Amino acid sequence: MKTQTSIIILIAFLTSCKSWDPSMIKSPESPISPKLLTLERKIEDLANTTIKTSDHELKLFTEEVENNLIDPYGDKYGYIALKRNIVQSKMGIGLYILSAITATVPNLLGMPFMNIRYKVEVELRVMDSQNRLIGKYSSLGESKVKVAYYYGYSMGDAFQKAYPDALNDAFSKIRPQIQKDVERLNRDLMKAGKL
Repeated sequence: MKTQTSIIILIAFLTSCKSWDPSMIKSPESPISPKLLTLERKIEDLANTTIKTSDHELKLFTEEVENNLIDPYGDKYGYIALKRNIVQSKMGIGLYILSAITATVPNLLGMPFMNIRYKVEVELRVMDSQNRLIGKYSSLGESKVKVAYYYGYSMGDAFQKAYPDALNDAFSKIRPQIQKDVERLNRDLMKAGKL
């Protein structure tokens, strides 16, 4: 009886996934120096349609802007707008079918159930107080999250993690682009005046 209990506990331990919850969504702290002047944040679509955004996306955008790009305190000199587009979202269903056919035996040996991949095109626009575009920066963010025993995430957690990871990847590629232009942007923002 003790052997059976030990085996069950061992299997339960070995087949568990990584834990993840939405509070783990964070934008990495990597501030540019000097920072942009204080700006109002906007999420927009250039087609003037209604925008739907998730709490995770809003949190990431706010943290990226306030922690890494602007001085969040003081009078506002313009706007920083986020435009995003999901270019690709793939589940890698082939591994999932193989896992089902083989009764998940290869998964016990380390094969993932699937790889969830996202490619997200992100564009940040800096506009002065007169709503004139003074800077436009874009990048393609990618992520790959494994659904697997031991080292991967559950399917639901992997889907929730993949999109924010792709956004963070894009933000990390845009940050150096803004860093190169920060002095010119600040001059243009000052010239146009406060909101």
